[in-house]
Amino acid sequence: MRSPHQDAWRRWYSPSLAGVLLGGLLCALTFMPSLVPRPWIHQAILTGLAFFLGYGAGLLMSWLWRFMELPTFRARWRPAAFGILVTILCVHLAYHLWHAADWQNSTRQLMGMPPVEGVYYLRILLVAGAVAVSLMLLGAGLIWGIRVAAAFPRRYIRRRVASVVGVVVFLMLLVNVVNGTMVSYAITAVDQVQAAVDVSDPPGVLPPSRSTRSGSPDSLIAWDRLGLAGKRYVSEGPRAEDIASFTGQAAMEPIRAYVGLRSADDTEDRARLALKELQRTGAFSRELLVIATPTGTGWLQNEALAPLEFMYGGDTAIVGVQYSYLPSPHSLILEPGRAQQSAAIVFNEIYEYWKTLPISERPRLYLFGLSLGSLGSEASAPMYAYINQPIQGAVWAGPTFRNPMWSRIQANPEGDSPAWQPAFEDGSFIRVIGAQDGDDADHREWGPVRIAYIVNPSDAISFFDENMWFREPNWMRPPRGPDVSPLFEWVPVVSFFEVAMDMLTAGKAPPGHGHNYSARQYTRAWLAVTSPADWSEEDTERLLRFMPASEE
Repeated sequence: MRSPHQDAWRRWYSPSLAGVLLGGLLCALTFMPSLVPRPWIHQAILTGLAFFLGYGAGLLMSWLWRFMELPTFRARWRPAAFGILVTILCVHLAYHLWHAADWQNSTRQLMGMPPVEGVYYLRILLVAGAVAVSLMLLGAGLIWGIRVAAAFPRRYIRRRVASVVGVVVFLMLLVNVVNGTMVSYAITAVDQVQAAVDVSDPPGVLPPSRSTRSGSPDSLIAWDRLGLAGKRYVSEGPRAEDIASFTGQAAMEPIRAYVGLRSADDTEDRARLALKELQRTGAFSRELLVIATPTGTGWLQNEALAPLEFMYGGDTAIVGVQYSYLPSPHSLILEPGRAQQSAAIVFNEIYEYWKTLPISERPRLYLFGLSLGSLGSEASAPMYAYINQPIQGAVWAGPTFRNPMWSRIQANPEGDSPAWQPAFEDGSFIRVIGAQDGDDADHREWGPVRIAYIVNPSDAISFFDENMWFREPNWMRPPRGPDVSPLFEWVPVVSFFEVAMDMLTAGKAPPGHGHNYSARQYTRAWLAVTSPADWSEEDTERLLRFMPASEE
């Protein structure tokens, strides 16, 4: 009688043909284009994962077929049948590999990227094979452990009861080890690495000397308490002389306030400190005040905020409060609700003071958020802040697929507007600015509050759908966004993992594509939301040419 160990070893050397066929089918489909071009290592991981999932599904289907005692090929017909299936698989793989470069380059061409290298797919196949084998070994080890656990109690209790007890105990121990040790260790390691990064200084950056910046000698927040992202934020952006050089007129010194995670003990204290810093700098006497919710690491994109400072001659104040130093995906998973909670507390602290000021003297109040920051910012203002003494508007870029308001707009587009740039009601409250070079001139009247979403059609973080493993999302149906390849086809399960993998690299796409938003898009959004006086399209083009020189 063979032991469970011998059975597992025999199965390893006798792989499931159905598993190989289904795994090969799925991994070939992963070479088809997706929303953004994938680095070869991400493609390799996706291909290896697809083969593993397909192999597991094929193995399960074979087991169910035998368990239900359904008819199989007679012994003499099996070699011919298997030969035909293997031939079909090889043709299928060859077809997809032959066209893989063209499919990948179709997306790269839309984004102005160079074509892939010749060794691109050789590296993918080698690493994908290693990934698939590693996962299959882990799966085989798990099955072996379950078999051993199920067999051990049979010496003492009835067979079926023993099998159930053994499996349950084994799985409980496995989950406890994974959750209690491996996950805990991984979280601790990530936290330590990011904490060390957060206390470092950006290369070549010194503490600001001007009092309008946090971290300066006059600031309530010390430079070494700002965090890496905060130091970058207060050191970037135009100064008064840069703005004056652009406008040809005298300019004010823009206010950039920032409260780092280590600046105070808790969120409430950081919010109060942010308000005091704004009061210290005279922010409430400026024309515009922006409450900007950072991404998970605390980052505020300079290209998103600098255009506003140029438009208004520096008569602006922008404040951000850090709530985490983890990258946004890690913060979303490990610190659920942290962005929303922090943004709400910060908004309430500043808004309650702002609305006590005379309407004719207080600044116009706006919100801003990018990615996870948009999720926090979107949830920060309560309903009464849009009705009674309302804020003036918001710019939210790259909203996540978890953003409640964005999800509702996307699910219920007005009229025949495309899913990648949905219209919301009559456009007086919310408008969506899409592709970088798209024509979104909208001459309809705005209401008292103006909200602009900036969303690239190729942004997987905005358009990922948790149900797309079995249902084609609307944004994949024609007409598609201008930077989404027409060769991208929805395939059950495969497309789900493709777009999920795209989320990891969406921020690496060229500006104006994926999850990388450009100064041009932000400029258009702020123009739509704030309507600066005497600003023309020529001013926008001149600003976009001027900004790189002023920000170096």
